[in-house]
Amino acid sequence: MRKQIIGKILLITVITLMVVNFTAAKTYKLTPFDVELDLAISRQPQTTLQFPPIGELSAVTHWPPVNLKLTLKAIHEDKLEDIISDLENKEELFSFLQERGRIILRFFLLRLIFLATIAGIIGAGIVEFNYSSLFLGGTIGALIIIIISSLVYYSYDINQFQDPDFEGMLEAAPWMLGLIEEGISDIEQLSYEMQLIASNMATLFNKIDSLRPLSRVAGDIKVLHVSDIHNNPLAINFIKQIVDSFAVDMVIDTGDITDYGSPLEVKLIKELKQLSVPYIFVPGNHDSPNIIEELKKFSTVHVLRKNIIEIKGIKIAGWEDPSSLGNQVEVVAGEELVSFQQQLVKLIARAKPPPDIVAVHQFELAKPLLSKIPLLIHGHDHSFKIYDQNGTLIIDAGTTGAAGIRGLKSKKGIPYSVALLHFKKTDLNLYLKFVDIIKFYNRHSGFILERRLIE
Repeated sequence: MRKQIIGKILLITVITLMVVNFTAAKTYKLTPFDVELDLAISRQPQTTLQFPPIGELSAVTHWPPVNLKLTLKAIHEDKLEDIISDLENKEELFSFLQERGRIILRFFLLRLIFLATIAGIIGAGIVEFNYSSLFLGGTIGALIIIIISSLVYYSYDINQFQDPDFEGMLEAAPWMLGLIEEGISDIEQLSYEMQLIASNMATLFNKIDSLRPLSRVAGDIKVLHVSDIHNNPLAINFIKQIVDSFAVDMVIDTGDITDYGSPLEVKLIKELKQLSVPYIFVPGNHDSPNIIEELKKFSTVHVLRKNIIEIKGIKIAGWEDPSSLGNQVEVVAGEELVSFQQQLVKLIARAKPPPDIVAVHQFELAKPLLSKIPLLIHGHDHSFKIYDQNGTLIIDAGTTGAAGIRGLKSKKGIPYSVALLHFKKTDLNLYLKFVDIIKFYNRHSGFILERRLIE
């Protein structure tokens, strides 16, 4: 009799854990966020935070053998903006999130208890189908979840996330966690910094507009070279203002318009629809296939992956960064890089006549072309450069987005930078006449415009 009772309890326990393991996942609305909570039996007790497709971070936060998983499903930007605008300080933000979070956790726990109760009833019914047996099964099922939840609660140590494990693309950017920590610890200062940046950008736009007469002393065709926007929305406004003030004919972007190329970053690139001139885009190592497909939907955007196009009489060859073929941000090197270099050399060799501009994201990809092409433009290094090497003029636009979020962490300040290329067109040929170098330092309101004559 005793063995039968023990066997019955074990059967109820197994069925309860199986049902909870496969049905616990549930999506909840944390006001501006859609988050999925899940609980699964695991030999490695930990909490996992997933940010698809960027990656995940995890930490061993408790000792019961369950894996707690929180997955960010969606962000509702309009709701998020309303909440941020209504909050006055970080204490209010913490209180708001804690209150909503507690409510969601209560609902999740009640759902787990309900599922465990049903599972216990099913398990007991398999052995003996009567009222007392079903009641006992439901009670045991509910107690199992209550005990597990209590043990997790009392053993939980959130401080373990001070040194989490990274997986996916987050492995390449552990600085992101530090940035979040800094922002949360001093949200008022971060808000002030962003207001200061916005104010300085307005000052920049006024200064650019005052330079409008310079557009009269210009070449026949004006090409704006931008690069490494890295999710900075201020960079798009910067580009729009220069396009309008200098009567730019086209924009060439040498990559890294986003940080991770995730669907959550698509909203930024939609602003490009407002540009009235052709926008030629060469993918960088931070741009994913998802972002590239989104850009292809815009009528004014031309994505150069492994091809040559001609716009307004200028032949432009573009070659995507090899890393943009997938969702990894690491820059390729070694034999893999050599293979892509050889393919690019063949593309240029077949072009008759040769292209006026070769655009890539990283310099190394086009290095074998030096002395074979008149002009190479690239980005990636976040440092503006213009120089001649082996008869090829090389222009690195630096970072038009001031390195994105990374720029906010720089004590010296990273400038927003672009290069405005002025081409002279004759009956026989096309040549670069001069280059305007435009830089703006947001932290010091510094503004630099330099016109470089090309011999």
